[in-house]
Amino acid sequence: MNRTLQNTGFTLVELLVIAPIMMVTIIVMMSYLFGQLGQLTQEGARIRLGTEAQTITFSMQDDLLFASSFNSSINPGLDDPHAPDGGWTDSTTPETLIVAVPALTTSNRDENRQPVYIDSVGCEAEVIEENAPLLNNVIYFAAGTNLYKRTLSAPADVATCGTSYEKQSCPEDYATEACPRDVLLSDKLDSFAVTYYDIDHSEVVEPDTAVAVKIDIQLKDRAFAEDVFGNSSITLRKLN
Repeated sequence: MNRTLQNTGFTLVELLVIAPIMMVTIIVMMSYLFGQLGQLTQEGARIRLGTEAQTITFSMQDDLLFASSFNSSINPGLDDPHAPDGGWTDSTTPETLIVAVPALTTSNRDENRQPVYIDSVGCEAEVIEENAPLLNNVIYFAAGTNLYKRTLSAPADVATCGTSYEKQSCPEDYATEACPRDVLLSDKLDSFAVTYYDIDHSEVVEPDTAVAVKIDIQLKDRAFAEDVFGNSSITLRKLN
């Protein structure tokens, strides 16, 4: 019986051989699992960024489709006290997109929407369409890793037939109830590029001559100590 008890278990020599093998096996397995976790985390980040980039371009569709024009500068009569030095232009650095859109009483998706006019001959039904339509400017611009949407609308002292659904917006530090803050579309912007096309789908330099525009957005984030990217591109021709 004592002999049997003495022969059970591992000897010291066996333990000295087995322990390093087990340690190496555990290290290899942990390294593999850690690598798999890193790949899954990075892939998840890429998918998330790609989805976010697509959401941004989708949110821009109405402004691009219903644009009256793509502009090289803001419309006469509109003002932005928070514009960059030199004012808003299509050549503002970083990349900037300026769109003139008809002012509406509610969103483009609302079937009850009505155009807003500048009141110059009256707002009666029989003459209202003789007025010039009120145009807002929508500006998409980059500031560091942030991509913003800013709206410029007519000053309060301009008489209009109807009230613009879109209000003038301001940088967050200057936002008030009367001037809500700019829409932050993303804080992970890597690049924002705008390309203009004419009616023959030839690339043009001057936005005012364009009937279509292509938007390329790339977002960037860090996952497992590596940069990951998400992209989206959209080309739309204005309907007006």
